[in-house]
Amino acid sequence: MKYEMKEVDGVKIVKLTGQIRISTQNQFKDLLDRLAREYEGKTVIISMDGVIYMNSAGLGIIIDTYKKFKEKKGKIILCNLLPDIEKLFEVTRLNRFIEIYSTEAEALSKL
Repeated sequence: MKYEMKEVDGVKIVKLTGQIRISTQNQFKDLLDRLAREYEGKTVIISMDGVIYMNSAGLGIIIDTYKKFKEKKGKIILCNLLPDIEKLFEVTRLNRFIEIYSTEAEALSKL
């Protein structure tokens, strides 16, 4: 798993590529924990168009991070999910409380 970070209008955007699986889930957790600490009370957008696979631990890490942001009055937003990943969020009904948008531009426009 790799990531790139940028900032647009004061909002941190993290673009992920690769797979979130057993061999990368600790790196993924460390990244999201760091974001939750550094951007406490703010909004972070995670662009996942480069994520081709995510295991259940990856979903759990996203849920945990969502809770951390919410506790500190911030939020984590997902965008650019590939169809298979988007289906995971639909099947688990996580899309009902985690904001998910089709594009980065759409996510930014909803802030």
